[in-house]
Amino acid sequence: MEENNTSRFIPYDLIQKELDGTISEREGALLERWISDDTENHRLYDEIRTISDDLIALEHYKNVDTNSQWDKFKLQLDKEAIVQDQEIAIPIRTIWRPWMKFVAAAVLLVVGFACYLNFDRWMDNEIRIYGSAAQQPILLPDSSIVILHAGAEALFNRRTFLGERIVELKKGKALFDVKHKTGNSFVVDLENNYVRDIGTTFEVNLLENDVEVFVKEGSVALSSGKGDHAKELILQKNQKGLYKKQTASLSKIDLSEQNDTEVAQKLSYSNIRLDSICADLEKHFRANITVVGDSLKARKLTMYFDGQTLNEIVQILSKTLNVKWKSGKKGYRIYE
Repeated sequence: MEENNTSRFIPYDLIQKELDGTISEREGALLERWISDDTENHRLYDEIRTISDDLIALEHYKNVDTNSQWDKFKLQLDKEAIVQDQEIAIPIRTIWRPWMKFVAAAVLLVVGFACYLNFDRWMDNEIRIYGSAAQQPILLPDSSIVILHAGAEALFNRRTFLGERIVELKKGKALFDVKHKTGNSFVVDLENNYVRDIGTTFEVNLLENDVEVFVKEGSVALSSGKGDHAKELILQKNQKGLYKKQTASLSKIDLSEQNDTEVAQKLSYSNIRLDSICADLEKHFRANITVVGDSLKARKLTMYFDGQTLNEIVQILSKTLNVKWKSGKKGYRIYE
């Protein structure tokens, strides 16, 4: 099954936290945004809540005294059998061997557990996601975030993801903001090698013959191949690593001398007016951004930026709102 961005991706991790009453304010906002993005998301959310209620009922069923319930059920069967067929020579109760009630109870429990354990197998497990010009953040089951640039494509298995956090990047450029989990590495699987997170935010760019990795926070390991004999090159913040496919060689350059204010560093906005977003961007980039028109200023957005220049951010805002923009000596101008 192929899915476009988050239209049918189900954030089970956040829904489970909401059911348990342990969801944070930020996670609650992300879940609410996912539900409101599409009517299909709202339907899937309600369906999962219904399944959860059914599973709770199944859990109560597992705790039922099967011996007591079977005795009552068998007694009723005995009475009905005697009334319906008085000519049977062998008493009906001799047919019900003592061990049969345990077999039947076991069968019922197996069926119940099969329903519980396999309900998500009835749904497709492979989630395929695509990049867009808006570069909307995509929430993964472990609460990590991936942002795919236009033309990028990736996939992951939602059923096994929490045990093995692997995202396969098929093509294009992607930014990963990884939620650190001790003893459970986050891996970006590539065609000939991989990128292993050591607790960080990083960007992977698949070029025609090479792989570029840029570390924004923390550190990652860029491999020279796959398997036990693959070498790893450790990259720290503001370092760019390069993997050459033809020679399977690794190299890196230090970009720490670049000005960090030239790119955004984890800017998040949830249902915020455009003029307020632009005011915050002006402080961050020390630039002028003019929004023309009161109605345009009042339009609200939910956006996440990390690693983009101001020019890229203005383009993303304009494409998301389907409006125009210009840049000049006095700064940027966004208008309808």
